[in-house]
Parts: sequence; C-alpha cells; structure tokens
Amino acid sequence: MKSKLTLFLLLNMFSLHIFSQDNPVDTSLIQYESERNYFGINLSPLMAGFFNENIYSNIKSNLIYKRNFGNFNLRTSLNYLNDLNTKDYNFRVPVSSSDSSISFRNFYSDYNQYDIRFGFEKIRNLSSVRFHFGMDAIIGFSKQKYNYSDESFFKDSLGNYSLNTNFSNSSLVEFNGEISSNYTVAGMDISFGMDLFLSQSLLLTLQITPQFSYFIFNSYDFPNSDPMKEYNNYDKSYSDFKLGYFDLMMIYKF
Repeated sequence: MKSKLTLFLLLNMFSLHIFSQDNPVDTSLIQYESERNYFGINLSPLMAGFFNENIYSNIKSNLIYKRNFGNFNLRTSLNYLNDLNTKDYNFRVPVSSSDSSISFRNFYSDYNQYDIRFGFEKIRNLSSVRFHFGMDAIIGFSKQKYNYSDESFFKDSLGNYSLNTNFSNSSLVEFNGEISSNYTVAGMDISFGMDLFLSQSLLLTLQITPQFSYFIFNSYDFPNSDPMKEYNNYDKSYSDFKLGYFDLMMIYKF
C-alpha cells in the first residue's frame, strides 16, 4: 500500500508539473501520432508473482484500445479484477474455549469483477517520455463469495494444542457457512500515467488508477448456508474506493 501511495503521488506531481508548463509542446513527436490506433495488454498479472506471494490477490487483467485526436486519446477497455485468497483463510476469530479446548472460526472470501470502461486521456509530450491524465466511466458486474468454517484444538497431556480430526465424536458443535452474491457495478476511475517509447510503434505505459465503484446488490446464488448469521447485511448495496491498481501496459500503435 505504501509503494502504491508513493507511486501515485510521484505520478501526480509529475503530471501537474508537466501540464502546468507554458512552453510549447515538442512537435518532434508528431510522427507518433501518424499511427492513431493503439492496442494494449496489461502485463501486471505476469509481474505479480515477483512482488506478492499470493499471485491471485488484487489482480487486474485488461485489454485496451485507444484512438488519438491530437493531444487527446479516446479509450475503451475490457477488464477483469480478481482477489482470490489461496491460503486456508483470510482471518480467524476465537468463538469458544474451555480448559482443554479452543475453537476458531475461519473466514474466507473470493471476489471477481468483469467490466467495460469508456473514457479519455489528456497527453503531454516531453522528449522521449509522455505523461497523461485520464478518466473513465465503469459499468460491469461482480460475484462475491464468502464462507466460514470452525476448527477446534484440544490440549494434550503435555499442554500443547493439536487440531481435532475426529470432530463428529467430540462434544463441540461445528458450524459451516457459505454465501455467494451478485452485484451490478457502476463507477469511475482516474489514471495518472507515463508512456515510454520503445520504438515508433511500441510503448510501455506505467500507470496507477484510483477508482470509485458502487455495488448494486442483485441476487444471491442459492443455496446459501449461514447458520450463525455472520452475513446478515451482505444483501446491501455499498460503495467502495480503491487507491489504485498499478498497470504495466504494453501498447502497439498502428
């Protein structure tokens, strides 16, 4: 989170500095705009394993198309967002205990979203580097899954706790719950980016994209099970803000 915030602030300061200058735009790069169509793919999922032990956490995959109009680009993209925890649980809480045992409830979640975005970006050229600031409208749908399960540990003669593997023969009660909810998603994002020209037709784009989304509850996927009423309020619409996904885009111009 700290690295994303630092990158966001740096790109923001660079963008404000570049766009506030009164010097004429360097027209030596006008040749790049003779190729007005852009097509790109997000390389961030390929890089995620180098920076995060959970390679499926907060992943954004997308394809993007842009059309150049001088100092502006119109753009549209198809996006897939995923936050899947591959560990045994996201977090756990104790639910009961005695002199010889303790029980935990483990909570797990899986989130994915498909959306399409339409927007524009303002371009400022500077030598072989180009900065841009953009905005997009977001419309899509999301599926969110949540579940929980209980685990009990018993104290042995040495005072150590071990997992109970024969739960059905114990005096404790095990509870398991699972729900799956569907949402319509509407929102907007703001992007701060930098383009590096690898060749006349090939760009490498570094971009951070804060986004605001509103999730409109549609329905549950049945059957749902929630014996301990942990998910009483999970049929509500809600808003969400993410500081930003870091996008590393490879762009081809034609």
